[in-house]
Amino acid sequence: MKYIFTILFLCICFFSKAQDTLTVMSYNVLRYPLSNPTKADTLKPIIKAVNPDIFLITELTSSTGATTILNDALNVDGVSHYQKATYQNGPDTDNMLFYNSDKLTLKSQYEIPTVLRNISEYVLFVDNGFLTPLSDTIFIHCYMAHLKASNTPADSIQRNQEAVIFKNYLDSKSQPIENIFFGGDFNLYTSEEAAYNTILNGGNILLKDPINTPGEWHNNFNFRSIHTQSTRSSSIGDGGSSGGMDDRFDFIIVGEDVMNGANQITYVPNSYIAFGNDGNHFNKSINGTPTNTAVSSNIADALYYMSDHLPVVMKVYHDGQVSVEEVSNKNDWKGYFYENEFKFKTTKNERTLNFELYNLVGKKIHSKEVSNTKTYNFNLSSFSPGLYFMNVSNGSSQKTYRIVNH
Repeated sequence: MKYIFTILFLCICFFSKAQDTLTVMSYNVLRYPLSNPTKADTLKPIIKAVNPDIFLITELTSSTGATTILNDALNVDGVSHYQKATYQNGPDTDNMLFYNSDKLTLKSQYEIPTVLRNISEYVLFVDNGFLTPLSDTIFIHCYMAHLKASNTPADSIQRNQEAVIFKNYLDSKSQPIENIFFGGDFNLYTSEEAAYNTILNGGNILLKDPINTPGEWHNNFNFRSIHTQSTRSSSIGDGGSSGGMDDRFDFIIVGEDVMNGANQITYVPNSYIAFGNDGNHFNKSINGTPTNTAVSSNIADALYYMSDHLPVVMKVYHDGQVSVEEVSNKNDWKGYFYENEFKFKTTKNERTLNFELYNLVGKKIHSKEVSNTKTYNFNLSSFSPGLYFMNVSNGSSQKTYRIVNH
């Protein structure tokens, strides 16, 4: 028992350092810097309000613009932890990733060509200073796209062709892809478009829309709270669209594992928003009457002048290291918490497994021994919300999983 309490104490101390959330932000920055090279100052208060760890942009027009955003909108006022990917000059406008280097490291990047614009891949891994030889590295696969615009049948067909190229690329990867975040300006008018179905269900890798809000989004009052375009009711001369808030063009689509936490990254419920959309500006400017209740007046103004799109923001929880292990050969053990259940699975049959659930003060509140199995599920819906630890052992080694019961 003393040994178990020691492990739990180490877990609690470790998680006080390693547990964290990541904020992901996707933004069409309206042909920056070509539309207005001074708009990094406009972007700065938006960045400070969101504080993204992963910042994906589209409609970038030069490498100079990427550097200016990094130096004048991100690494400002004492902040110095942001880094960027390498700029790739593709056809039409381009994408870029900025990331918090205190939490993440960029492993690789790649451009997926389509007829109109490239779709960019950025592979990150969690590196918060607590990685050890026994740590499970958490990889995050980020993709940024700007699909074909306009609302004709030909445009819809091209959007789907671009979506097919993307899903085919995912299927071509030799290793399973975990923790996918697919952001961008998809220019979709309705969930009935073929491209939307292809993105979610095409190929072998299923993706999820975190807010799961299908429908006819275009100019539909019922979807006013998720619209992302246009922030202006009339033109302001920078090439952006007008007409007020009436379209859901901007998305962050994620892998199914992000929704259920199967690969150590878990969507924070209700965190997905069209940043700055208070639901009260249907067909109006984002900073117009009535006063915006989602953000301050200076942020509403910044959103209005920065782009004709709103950024999409979501949060995920990650464990820098999800377990304390005695040995390093238990990579076939996996446990995660989803829909009030702790779910455990292993790739090989275990003769005996012991499961012990402890609360935050170290009191054992559940124990179960199972035999000759690869899986075990335990429902916590009857337990109070809070932090718990599930210790799994087989007599020779053990692993402890952190559970946040909502």
